[in-house]
Amino acid sequence: MSQKISGRASTLLIGLATLAAGLTGGLTFTALSIPLPWVLGSFSATGLLSLFGVRLALPGSWRGYAMVIVGTMLGAGFDPETVKAIPGWWPSLVIMILLSIAFFFFAFLVLRTWAKMTPATAFLAAMPGGLSVVSVIAETYGADPRRVVLCHSARLVALLVTMPILIHLLGDYDLAGASRPGSLPPIDGPPLDLLLLLGCAIAGYFLGRVMKVPSGLLLIPLILSAFVHSLGVVEAHVPVQISIVAQIIIGANVGVRFVGYRLRDILSDGWMSAIIGLVLSFSTFLAALAASEVTGIDAAPLLLSFLPGGAPEMGVVAVALHIAPAMVACHHLVRVAIMVALIPLGLKHLAKPGKSD
Repeated sequence: MSQKISGRASTLLIGLATLAAGLTGGLTFTALSIPLPWVLGSFSATGLLSLFGVRLALPGSWRGYAMVIVGTMLGAGFDPETVKAIPGWWPSLVIMILLSIAFFFFAFLVLRTWAKMTPATAFLAAMPGGLSVVSVIAETYGADPRRVVLCHSARLVALLVTMPILIHLLGDYDLAGASRPGSLPPIDGPPLDLLLLLGCAIAGYFLGRVMKVPSGLLLIPLILSAFVHSLGVVEAHVPVQISIVAQIIIGANVGVRFVGYRLRDILSDGWMSAIIGLVLSFSTFLAALAASEVTGIDAAPLLLSFLPGGAPEMGVVAVALHIAPAMVACHHLVRVAIMVALIPLGLKHLAKPGKSD
């Protein structure tokens, strides 16, 4: 019993130290007016410490709480006007699917040819997002989970770093000041609205744990929050202060993925995936510009919708910058659903369960 308590205390202390590092990074980036300070600052601080061998980690439940917050925030974007616009998203959804297919084959061929990965490992490492899904099934299908996680993490880093530059080119967005402490509004709103939002988050958390659906802790709160907002029952949004906590956790969760990797690992698979991420970022930028002309939708939300990153990461950026979070969430969740349906079919032709690199 005492060992269990000691283990939990150790996990809690390491988690708090990780959050403190993320908060320090976020405050530093905010002071320096660096774009997306809470996500990028948190990631940079924890990632750097991880590479220097500092033992950092976040309890799995904390990431789950952040996912619930992000889902509730994204659902708040589905107001009645936005719901009316959903039928007009189908052209951009089709473009997103076609881009995702092209991005997958490009990354797969590069990783198979130059990284010398097995077909199963390259297949999962090349997936445009969905790390929480592919990392769970990697070993089952004979893939190397460490290489898969490293490739997804390095590519996501490249996307997060280039994203502010590309968004700045597309419009006059306040990338650095949106969440500056001095500009934060007080936590207010109709008490009933805030209680209903809290209810969506709590119910979404428990339902997400019970229902075995991909990204359930993100998806179920999103659906519940979207439902009450689409009916006009609730108009309040998640307080910015709580949003910042979620951003710090999301950023730190990316940073701590580099714990345990040697520099040699990063120089072999990591740099190649980062280059792939850069190529995909600028390809997405051009695709968003072209799609904007075709669909009449602004290029910035299209960029966030098309980028092959994770739904939580892209979603929290959309919320932080107030760039069509409902649309961005819808596109990424459709991509995750398609991936979940197709991954087992693709892997059946590439790998025998149980064998790894």
